[in-house]
Amino acid sequence: MTRVYEVPYLPDDGSRWTLRLAGQPVGTFASRFEALQAAVNRASADGGDASIAVEGADGIWRPFGSDVKRPTRPPPMPARRLALVR
Repeated sequence: MTRVYEVPYLPDDGSRWTLRLAGQPVGTFASRFEALQAAVNRASADGGDASIAVEGADGIWRPFGSDVKRPTRPPPMPARRLALVR
């Protein structure tokens, strides 16, 4: 089973960021950077089965590996129809 550490964009109570593992809190931090650093350290210690989900300012959660790199195969994007404008 893959372990996913979640780092939110905004703090939970206005001043602290809560790092979550599969929706359950595993720590609170004074900054988003500290929460991300803790997620990287924990995911690296867990090995290949761990990943990190980081919420962007647009509200979209983006996956990263335990090495803080984007996955080599990003999830497929929905097909879009292109329209030509003249």
